[in-house]
This record gives sequence, C-alpha cells and structure tokens, in this order.
Amino acid sequence: MQKNPIIIFNQIPSFLNPARLKTILKEYVQGYGFTIDQLVYNFVSKEQLYEMNAHYLNHQTDTDIITFDYSSGESLKAEFFISMWAIVHSAQTESQSVENETLRVIIHGVLHCLGYNDQTKDEKTQMRNLEDGFLKLFHVKPFKDV
Repeated sequence: MQKNPIIIFNQIPSFLNPARLKTILKEYVQGYGFTIDQLVYNFVSKEQLYEMNAHYLNHQTDTDIITFDYSSGESLKAEFFISMWAIVHSAQTESQSVENETLRVIIHGVLHCLGYNDQTKDEKTQMRNLEDGFLKLFHVKPFKDV
C-alpha cells in the first residue's frame, strides 16, 4: 500500500488549485504504474532558473523547467524549478493560455521522471501527446485552434 504522497508547491501561481492538481497528478502517475514519494515544485524567477541552467546543465539559455529526478524504481521523487516568465513567453509564442502552459510544464517534468525524453522529433511528438492527455484531465483545451 502506498503511503501518502508528498506534493509541495512553493510560490504556486494563484490561478492553480493545488488540491485538485495534487489529486490529478497522483491519479496520472498511478496510471503509469508508478507511485509518488515526493514531488516538490518551485516557481522561481527567470534569473534564478537561468543561473541553475548554466550551473547544473551548462546551458546558457532561458528554460521553463529544470527537473532533478531522485526516483527509485516505480516510486517518483523529484524537485522541479519552473520559470513563470518562460511559461508566459511560451504561451504567447504558441497562442496558448498561461494556465495551459503551466499545466503542460508541470507534467513535462513528471514525464521525464517516468522515462520519457524529448530529444528527437518523434520523442517531442510523443511528449506533446502525453502532455495533451494530462491537460484533458483539467478540461482545458490543449489546442490553439479549438
């Protein structure tokens, strides 16, 4: 039997419902045969995430999320650092809502912990499809043309 998963949101945007998000994350992860030990989401400034990206990944670019995956077997344990500045920028570029893009980034990190990558065109397509499936759980329209 799984112990209670620990899901923490630090500086979460006010438009998100943490309780609902925790429930849906838990159910989503269980659908893949995994459990959640601990997921910590840290919403940080553009500058903080840029510095982390340079320090830990040697990337000199802005990014929307950095994932530190400490998972073991089918038990997820990870810490995520998310830039709302990057999410707003992506939402504008992709003609999406900020809410949509925030949920997409939240599950993007989890998908990496579940073993999915986004290095090739096919992997990016698969990742996008999985993100869209997550968005549907919130009854959010994932497509800009809908």
